[in-house]
Amino acid sequence: MNFRKTSSSFIWCAISLVVLLIVAAKPAMAIDPPKDVAASAYNFFEGGGITVQGPALIVRKALRGKTAIEAGSRIDMVSSASIDVVTQASPFSEERKENHIGLSHIFNNTLVSSTYTLSDEPDYSSNNIAFALTHDLLDGNLTVHLRYARSEDKVGKNSDPAFGEKDFGRSTYALSLTRLLTARWLVQVNYELTADQGFLNNPYRSVLIAESNALAPENYPGVRTGQAWLIRTGYALPGGGTGQLWGSLQLEYGYYRDTFGIQSHKGKIHYQHAFSRSWRFGAFYRYYSQTAATFYGNRVAANQIFKARDKELSTFTDHAVGGSIRFEPNKKSWGWIQNPYFKAGYSLIFFDYADFEDPRNDSLYSWEANVFQASFGFNY
Repeated sequence: MNFRKTSSSFIWCAISLVVLLIVAAKPAMAIDPPKDVAASAYNFFEGGGITVQGPALIVRKALRGKTAIEAGSRIDMVSSASIDVVTQASPFSEERKENHIGLSHIFNNTLVSSTYTLSDEPDYSSNNIAFALTHDLLDGNLTVHLRYARSEDKVGKNSDPAFGEKDFGRSTYALSLTRLLTARWLVQVNYELTADQGFLNNPYRSVLIAESNALAPENYPGVRTGQAWLIRTGYALPGGGTGQLWGSLQLEYGYYRDTFGIQSHKGKIHYQHAFSRSWRFGAFYRYYSQTAATFYGNRVAANQIFKARDKELSTFTDHAVGGSIRFEPNKKSWGWIQNPYFKAGYSLIFFDYADFEDPRNDSLYSWEANVFQASFGFNY
């Protein structure tokens, strides 16, 4: 992997984005001081023979107005009878645990933060450390956010001691620029560079050999570099004659490409409306499409060196629609509980594959997923 080249691309992209957004503006943003926060959530995903569900908890404590410490935990209970499992192995159930701690501090107009995350499941463990810097420029009208993260993972294979543990590492470089153009209109541009190295494929998945229809293990290149761009704009809609903001409209477009040969496009429209001071409703539609990796194949030649049959590396599209509600009671103080809220959301996602077949009936594969999230939180 040419790290000098990828680092140079990141720097030049950062410079270009700064130049793009340094234009005249009126109102100002500011980095808010940290607050004491406690929140819990429940997440549910079901689709394609996979069910993932579990709780999450996060607590943040502010110290002397500029420093904050944070801790969180999440448990995912997974049961899978996906198309890969039912055609190549047996359905399984397992549990994934994730814990993180974080520290942040404000220096004048700059927020510096770091987070360490540890996750573990029967055949996979991950250690991730991230550093981020957020800085206000131009009297607070331009906010620059930089982030670096490094993950060191271990990949195993259940019921196969001979497989041992394989190493996987990922470095992530990210830049986000948010520009407030008017009191109601902002624009945000994001860039992210990922550099993967090590064991990149799934130890359980196999490919279909074209000549014999037999199964053979997947084999990926040992490195992968990906670049993602996202531009987002949001506009706050005023209420009728009250001077208050009662809604917002957000549009975004994203583009991704990597050294596997994948290119993708995504677009999203999101609308929110406040029916009262307590109730807010949101609705969105998202579209995503991608091309296949150069070494992907529904069936591959026996002499092909790199080969994959992961449907996520194939040519496919997905459509997602969803909605959310948020409730904040008019009474903002309940003893030591301040500003409580409840939020719930539901999404329905449709996946259609252009070159991935279900080997049980040789038809192109498609599936849908239901996603539900609910959370409750407050300041204290």
